[in-house]
Amino acid sequence: MSDRFMLVDLDREQKAIILDKASFYIFDDETTEDLKNNRKKWIRFNPTALDEIVGELSYYYNRSNNDYESMVLEELIGHLEYYERQG
Repeated sequence: MSDRFMLVDLDREQKAIILDKASFYIFDDETTEDLKNNRKKWIRFNPTALDEIVGELSYYYNRSNNDYESMVLEELIGHLEYYERQG
């Protein structure tokens, strides 16, 4: 794993989705705690983990039959991909 981290701004709902659907790709305790902290906005991610999280969320997006869930997942995936490109 890389020692470098990326900061990503996330709202409460986005953090909850990541914890629910892709938490097993987060191996850093500090990142996990930050995702659970509703007051924390900027969350640090290992770039490799961020890539895996995007992949896992894409899996759920492609299989979702719920319009709202699809919309939220698509927005979150795009948001995370933006930070991946910046990194």
